[in-house]
Amino acid sequence: MLQTTRNSPIPELSAWAPLVLAILRIVSALLLIDQGLNTLLHFPQAGVPDGLDAGAGVIEVVGGILIAVGLYTRIAALAAAAEIAMAYGALDRPDTTILFCVIFFYLVFAGPGMWSLDGWIHRPDARPRPGDDRNDRWQSPRRAHQSASLARRPRPRHHATEHDP
Repeated sequence: MLQTTRNSPIPELSAWAPLVLAILRIVSALLLIDQGLNTLLHFPQAGVPDGLDAGAGVIEVVGGILIAVGLYTRIAALAAAAEIAMAYGALDRPDTTILFCVIFFYLVFAGPGMWSLDGWIHRPDARPRPGDDRNDRWQSPRRAHQSASLARRPRPRHHATEHDP
């Protein structure tokens, strides 16, 4: 039977998946920024880029920055993948450009991962909330039983004393 990446026979490698996704995302984005700056600045030859080159360069630089820091990664990766596919044909980019198109298309579906601004902004709140049953599953069975029994106890009534008004 064919093993998938989710049912890996080497579970130790799964622990490294978030880090490897972050490395793939950041390195690909930095290379995209480099390509965009080269397109905008026409390095090594000086000159002003035409409209199509300028548009592609802006998408590559802005999209590369967003993808590198992991902010709006899915949207930026979709724009970058579409721009690269268009630039491959219209701007006569090399064949290796298609590899970047596939990588950014993968990031649309994989997302930025937990090592990103999106992952940090949308991470679940780790602090327990009063009355939140979802936090009980993280407790030991004994602790959960104690918490449940404490919740069922009647609370003592406050009796007015002569000091109370």
